Amino acid sequence: MMEIATDGLRPSDRLDFWSQTVLKRMEIAGRDEDAFAFHATLRRMKGDAGEFWDHFSTAIRVERSERRCRADSGVEIYVGLVVEGRSEVSFGDRRVQLQAGDVYVTDFARPVTAHWRKHREVGVVFERSAGPLNVGCLAPQGAVRLLSSHLRTLANEAPELSPEEQGAAVDIAIQFARLALSADKARHLEGDQPTLLAATRQMIAEHCTDPEFCVEALAVSLGCSRASLYRAFEHQPRSVSATIWAARLQHARMLLLNEPAATIGTVAFRSGFLDQANFNRMFRREFGMPPGEFRQAARMAVHA
Repeated sequence: MMEIATDGLRPSDRLDFWSQTVLKRMEIAGRDEDAFAFHATLRRMKGDAGEFWDHFSTAIRVERSERRCRADSGVEIYVGLVVEGRSEVSFGDRRVQLQAGDVYVTDFARPVTAHWRKHREVGVVFERSAGPLNVGCLAPQGAVRLLSSHLRTLANEAPELSPEEQGAAVDIAIQFARLALSADKARHLEGDQPTLLAATRQMIAEHCTDPEFCVEALAVSLGCSRASLYRAFEHQPRSVSATIWAARLQHARMLLLNEPAATIGTVAFRSGFLDQANFNRMFRREFGMPPGEFRQAARMAVHA
C-alpha cells in the first residue's frame, strides 16, 4: 500500500504537488480563493486487474479535456463510492450531483469536469471491457450494494492485510465493479429496445464469424437476458438467431465476391460455418443458388 499526502508541504506548493503526483489523468481547472488551504491524502493498493484508491481532499476543481483524452487514449475507467461530503461532476452537458453513499462511473476516454468539495471517496481504477459504458451514478441495488460494502470494508481493513491479501481484495473489488457495470448496462438496454437492437446488431456484425457465437453468448456480451433479446426482435423481420445466421451468410457472400481464389470450404469456415453441407443449404435458401453458382454468376456478370 502506498500513501501520498500534502502534509509537510508549503501551502502554496500543495496544489501543484497534487497535480503532478496524483492527478495524472486530470488537470487543475481553477483555483479557489482558499487554494492555499488545500489538503489531500491518497492511499493506493494494486491488484492484478487494477488499483484501489482511498482519497480525501478539500475543495478542488479538475477537468479532463478532449485533448487530454486523445493524447493518452483513456483506456481506464473509475468506479467510486462517495464516503463523505459532496461533489459535482459534469459529463459533457450532463451534470451529476454526488453525495455520500453514491456510486458513480467515470470513463477516462471521455471529457469530464468535477468540482470536488471537501470529500472522501473510495474506488477502483481498471481497464474497460468492450462495449458501451454508461457514466454517472449507478442505481443503489444488487451488485452496487455489494461493491459499496466491499469498498468500505477494504478501506477500513487494509492496514491489517498483507500485501498479497490487499492485492486479492482489490481484484475482488474490481470483479464487483464489473458486475455492477454489467447489471447497469443490462437495465438500461432492457428498458430501451431501440438501443438494445442497435447494440445487438453491432455485436452480431463484430462476432458473427465466430462459430461459437450464439444467442447465449450475445446476451452475456451485452449483459442482458435472452428473454430481453427475444422481446427486442419480436417485431423484426428476423429472430435474433436468424439475424446471426444472416450476418454469417452476408459475410460469406462478400468473401465469394472479393476473394475468387478462396475455396467454398474456406469461405464457409471463415464465415462461422463448421459444416459445408449446411452452409451450402443455407446459402441457397438465402440467395436462391448454391455458393459455387453464385460466384460463377457474379463472374459472368462482371465480364458481360
